[in-house]
This record gives sequence, structure tokens and C-alpha cells, in this order.
Amino acid sequence: MLLPRECLVCTRPLRGASLCFRCSPPVPKFREWAPLRCPRCFAATLGQGGECSTCVLYPPLFASSRHLWEYGSLARDLIRAMKFRPSVVLARMSGDLLARNIPELLGEQSWDAVVPVPASRANFRRRLFHPCMEIGQRVVAGGHAPMLLNALRHTRRRAPQSTLSHSERLRGLRRMFEARRPALLSGKRVLLVEDVITTGATSAAATIALLEAGAASVDIVALARTSVWQRFRRSVWEASGRP
Repeated sequence: MLLPRECLVCTRPLRGASLCFRCSPPVPKFREWAPLRCPRCFAATLGQGGECSTCVLYPPLFASSRHLWEYGSLARDLIRAMKFRPSVVLARMSGDLLARNIPELLGEQSWDAVVPVPASRANFRRRLFHPCMEIGQRVVAGGHAPMLLNALRHTRRRAPQSTLSHSERLRGLRRMFEARRPALLSGKRVLLVEDVITTGATSAAATIALLEAGAASVDIVALARTSVWQRFRRSVWEASGRP
């Protein structure tokens, strides 16, 4: 009576849950989507089979990239509440949901380590937790890797990604992150955990740092991916210094 529960997204009163039915994004039926998606980047291919033309023209560094939702509507509201309200409970709930759907997204496989994309210092001071770290812990708890490695750090102080323009996100992409202890990554198959893929610059920078530190391969899994991501594939490819 003194502390009534409310939805963590819309603040409607609740009896026993953390999200109301109106704020729970439905999980897509990935098995039905698979024939219509690129096996590498998960972009729509209209059932053409094989990798999409963008992956052929501008091959990404990651082995595969998957996301749970398209960034919009209910998924956008949930993620914004998690990051900007902020809510560690929502981060853990989202991590549990992502962990349960990884076999549908990436098949029955496991990795040597889960690595979260690090947050900026400014965001950590405001939230007092790292969303991707919390999500990554739930992925490890789901049995997809034996350990969580806080393996990356920002190479310099920078504004939070959400405050940067698309061109600013691409600037200095190769020098955005560095590995904390490269020896821990040598020869390992890494699952990189991201919350939202916007232009793809952050996940590309993290992938570069992991591979340069000696990781054998990098797969990416995220809660959501925006529709603008596809438009920046060439820009990210060029900014990454690929031949």
C-alpha cells in the first residue's frame, strides 16, 4: 500500500509485474524470418538466398550480427526507459529475454566470452550501471559463454553516443576503443553485446579492437537496430580502413 508497483516504462499501476501488457514488445518469429534475411548481417533479402549485396560489396568485420527488435514503437520506449530513466531492472529483464532468444537468432552455439560494449563515463555517472554489462551478465547466466569479460575501454573522453551526430559517430572509429588485457582475448570466439545499433559505428569500433587484440571471431547481438543502420554500411566500411 505504501509503495504500489507501477510499469517501468509507462508508470501505470500494476499488481504483480514490472511491465504492463501495453509496454511489452512482442518477440518476432525468427524461424519464419530466417529465409528472408542475410545470414551475416540479418538485413532483409526478400528470400534471395546467400549474403545480401551490401555484405558482398562492403564485407563487415563481424562474423554475424543479430538483433531482437527493430528500434521503434514499444521497443524504443522500453530501451529509452532502461537507458534514460534509468532502470537496472529493465536491463536485466531485457538481458534475460535476449538470452532466451539467442538460439533462435544465432543457432545452437556457444562462445568463449561475452564482451559488453562499454558505456561512456558520463553515462555511467548518470545511471550508476552499464546497461550492456547487465545484459551481458544475463547472457552468460543463460549458458551461452563461460565468462563475461569487461575487455574494452574508451581510448579518450567523449560525449555519449546518443548526443553525437551520425558523422561524429564515424569520426575516429578505429581509435574509439582499446583492449584492456589483449592476452585474455587471444584466440577466443567473442559474442559482443550492444543495446542499440544505430549507425553501426560503435559495434564496428568494438569489433576492430577485439580482432586487433587477437580474438578469433566476433559475433554481435543487440536488443534493437535502427532503420538508418543500412544507410551507413559504406561509411562505416570506409571509416574502418578496410582495403
